[in-house]
Amino acid sequence: MKTPSGFAHVGSLRGPIVHSLIYRALKDAGVEAKFTFVINDFDTVDELPSDLKVSFAEYMGFPLRATPSPKDGYKSYAEYFAQDFKNNFKDLGVEAQFLSSWDMYHEGKFDEVIKMALDSSEKIQDIYQKISGSRKKEKGWLPFQVICENCGKLGTTRVYAWDSKEVSYKCEPNMVAWAKGCGHEGKISPFGGKGKLPWKVDWAAHWKVMGVTIEAAGKDHASKGGSYDIALTLCDEVFGYPRPFNFGYEFFLIGGKKMSSSKGLGLKAHDLVKIMPAELGRFAFTRNNYKEQIEFDPMGTMAIPDLFDEYDEAWQAYVKDSDENLARTFVLSQISDVPSKDPIFLSRFRDVVNYLQQPGVEIKKKFEEIKGEALAKDEKALLEERRKYAQIWLEKYAPPEAKFGVISSFRGLRTRGGLPTEFYQKLLHLIEAASGPEELEKRLYELIKEQNLSPRGVFSEIYSVLIGKTYGPKAVWLIWENRKRALEIFKKDSK
Repeated sequence: MKTPSGFAHVGSLRGPIVHSLIYRALKDAGVEAKFTFVINDFDTVDELPSDLKVSFAEYMGFPLRATPSPKDGYKSYAEYFAQDFKNNFKDLGVEAQFLSSWDMYHEGKFDEVIKMALDSSEKIQDIYQKISGSRKKEKGWLPFQVICENCGKLGTTRVYAWDSKEVSYKCEPNMVAWAKGCGHEGKISPFGGKGKLPWKVDWAAHWKVMGVTIEAAGKDHASKGGSYDIALTLCDEVFGYPRPFNFGYEFFLIGGKKMSSSKGLGLKAHDLVKIMPAELGRFAFTRNNYKEQIEFDPMGTMAIPDLFDEYDEAWQAYVKDSDENLARTFVLSQISDVPSKDPIFLSRFRDVVNYLQQPGVEIKKKFEEIKGEALAKDEKALLEERRKYAQIWLEKYAPPEAKFGVISSFRGLRTRGGLPTEFYQKLLHLIEAASGPEELEKRLYELIKEQNLSPRGVFSEIYSVLIGKTYGPKAVWLIWENRKRALEIFKKDSK
């Protein structure tokens, strides 16, 4: 379920992907399964995104489905934000069939459970108290709210009487701090979409109405005494419905913080496929046990290159049948068709990033040199995709140490620090004699060990000489790709 009250953050995708994985596992096991996702468009506008707080303040308290869209082309506020979430599902291969809570209520599908809840109001109060320790509601409380016939608000109405056919209600001016009721009092049938059940009762009611047999939830709902426990007990004692198989999953965090759509905290869900391929976005969720928190902060970190490396490892495990769990993770991360198990050359994302920053480097040619032959059609497509996302990463997310440019003018540049002349003499010979970067790397480490130098100090000096920083991409790669220029510089220090 999702309430379409604003653009969803990326953490909101963990639940849908967890359920997508369950659905795929059931299908793979030959089980007949149906995967549904409810848009809670009958919920109330009780909080607004920061950019709508002023312009939509008058709609506080209205049902989301009865509130106009912030943008032309959509029938309601709910449809506008729900469509964005549906697009996220499509992008990430989530197979759910979407259902509207508003439609199900208005089609009469909730009439039976509404009656059951109103008839059991005292029992529901007792369950709330017993499970969560909450204080008893005011006398006459009933687990239902109606849409005010006068002002159209839902969040401000208090239902206080039920005669088995109709409910009596008042649209309270001061019942909630975020909306003002009109004061109207009336009597109305609760059926056919005239109103809805409160959240925890509504959740259990959806299970019964839809025939749900499995539903996981975020750990905030699944904590002891939380909404999960209440809804499950309502199944037992009010609705007479078997408890769905259930478990709680951990949060998806950015910078150690739980995300919030209404407070504008965290990466928007629709931005995920703008900064990485969809398969990688799905892999970000699939690779972790549901009991583990996912910490992902793309801003100013190496999180995205690291994720590409992990994905490539899983891909190779799938191709080589070398690790069953990794291979399965790769398969479950695919959006639609799973690639063949034919060997494939994977252009490493980190290398793409580095080559992009090298003047005069033709990337396709460079990777064909690395592979030792022409790239196949799918390998070229993969490289182009990674080139696109590498450019985005460099422009928006890469930390300073991942960005570099080889110095084109060396006038006044500090060169040798504490390294002996002999080291540079031998380094020159290694560069001139090496057949490739692998051999150069091996010989360089041997030279460092032979001269009893600190590897960290040596590489820091090499970076300083070549790019004017004490850090950078892989040093041997940097030297090899700029051999002519590196030889010119190092010759100064070998005299």
